[in-house]
Amino acid sequence: MSIASRVEDAEHLWAAGRREGALTIALIAFAATARRLHPRPASDRAAFEKLYQDSMTVHLEIEFRGESWPVQTILYKWLRCELVHEGGLPVDVEFIDDGDGLMPMIRAGGPPDYKLLLGNGWYDFLIETVVAHPTNAGHFPWRDDWLQTARAARTPHPPS
Repeated sequence: MSIASRVEDAEHLWAAGRREGALTIALIAFAATARRLHPRPASDRAAFEKLYQDSMTVHLEIEFRGESWPVQTILYKWLRCELVHEGGLPVDVEFIDDGDGLMPMIRAGGPPDYKLLLGNGWYDFLIETVVAHPTNAGHFPWRDDWLQTARAARTPHPPS
């Protein structure tokens, strides 16, 4: 099994509407790519957060559980770790279908639920980062066609 296999698995789950499973596998592929770039002695978390910082042009912090957290920490600690180690998202984190996922959406929800809401764009960001990253280039023979198709699908088209 390889990172490319993880991406293919995630894409099958996504297409089948299994969003949480697809997100889990996408986070694993992202973490594996991060480890490829930053091998030991870096921690898994440090490698993951470094890849995020290198890949995302906007760096955000969001209020969650009464504190301000960098998005990369939320992705690692409350998504990747919870999904892998606990088997599900925390009760106050919800992955929502926000349509086409053109941009990664994250929102700290207010009363009454106080949930952290994450849109489809985070899945797209994770998968595209893994596929497009130069360290993985040799593992995705279909990379260029896939990236072109994926980017075209996320490009808003003006109304006719």
